[in-house]
Amino acid sequence: MKMRKPCKGRLVNVVLKNAKFWNGKSFELQSEVRLNACENAETVEFDCNGALVMPALFGLGLDFMEPLRDDVYTFADGFDAMRKGGFYGGLYESAANPIDDADKFTAMVNRFKSEERGEEAFDIKFLGAYSKGFGTDSLAEMVELAEAGVAGFGDGNGVIPHSRFLRLAMEYGKMTGKRFFFQPMDKTLRHSGCVHEGAYSDMLGMKGIPRIAETIAAYTVLETARFLQVPVHFKQVTCGETLELVRNARKNGIDVTCDVNLYHLLLDDSCLETLDSAYHILPPIRSAADREALWQGIADGTVNAISVNHTPVLRQDTVVNFEDSVPGALSLEVALPAIWNKLVAKVGEVRAIELLSTAPARLAGAESAGESVVVLAPEKTHKVLESDFAGHVCNSPLTGKELPSSILASYINGVWTEL
Repeated sequence: MKMRKPCKGRLVNVVLKNAKFWNGKSFELQSEVRLNACENAETVEFDCNGALVMPALFGLGLDFMEPLRDDVYTFADGFDAMRKGGFYGGLYESAANPIDDADKFTAMVNRFKSEERGEEAFDIKFLGAYSKGFGTDSLAEMVELAEAGVAGFGDGNGVIPHSRFLRLAMEYGKMTGKRFFFQPMDKTLRHSGCVHEGAYSDMLGMKGIPRIAETIAAYTVLETARFLQVPVHFKQVTCGETLELVRNARKNGIDVTCDVNLYHLLLDDSCLETLDSAYHILPPIRSAADREALWQGIADGTVNAISVNHTPVLRQDTVVNFEDSVPGALSLEVALPAIWNKLVAKVGEVRAIELLSTAPARLAGAESAGESVVVLAPEKTHKVLESDFAGHVCNSPLTGKELPSSILASYINGVWTEL
């Protein structure tokens, strides 16, 4: 049980009325639920009108760009997005800001703490880089990073390094006991591709990325993990063949986990017909058959968690030709209302909450949501507007689309946000 904090800032106590409150097994209609942040705080009352009150979410794949690219996005923007989307924490890894030594880790943590109660309001875990600058020339000080408190080691969502460097990194990192987080992608097979290699890339004359760019990289990582006995995680798996590699690896005793990106579950490469750069996401959105294979992996337990991979992109970098645009998509504000109904229909409420909240937190070594909750009206549709997003960017394939449900409010570690 957490000690009550002294009242300060925007901390409030909340009384939720007429809410279907999650009891750990199902949603139970309750006339009144009290959530207390601190003593002597203001009390806010909110009529949920039968909406769902569930544990707040934990986001895998957060990148708020600051400090190197604070012209794009800032920590304050990211915190605002988390409150809007009902996220109490996340696993942070910035491609522009590699945490490759203990001093950088300390500096990053201190930056978070200095931003609007960032230390108290959110449970943020950090991935350290296993190489200097996410390169392939020299290893990062992984032992120091582990002692400083990183959750694991990542690649900055870059391509898998050559096999010798991969082995050296995992061999050195093994002594820390931390998990390695990889986005499986072979550099030479990806080359300059930007979309899934298939019928639509052929029809539109776009450079494609074949499935084997992912599967060959995944196989290399798994063989290295088997040889060295190192735990690994695959970020943003996009195809059934990779999931089959994961299943077989587990049968052979390899400690491997994986996640699937929100947008890879919602979309397929038919969206490329619009030539809208909002669909420029890496790894690429694949075929309808691949999407169904991912859903099967969700259903049978192969997929451990659903990731958000929140990546801001400046407008000027999106209003260009598709192949010249910068890949990435915002997701924190829209993830829950976009996926909830479909996810529950396929796997049920217990598994849905596990995939969005408890399992991602467990992978990052974070605590559960506690009293942090999000209020969702599952049958209230909502059209996504540019103003729904935090900051001054709005790069999401869901902008302008109608979502099947709506977030009404969130209560994140004592901070109440009503939308």
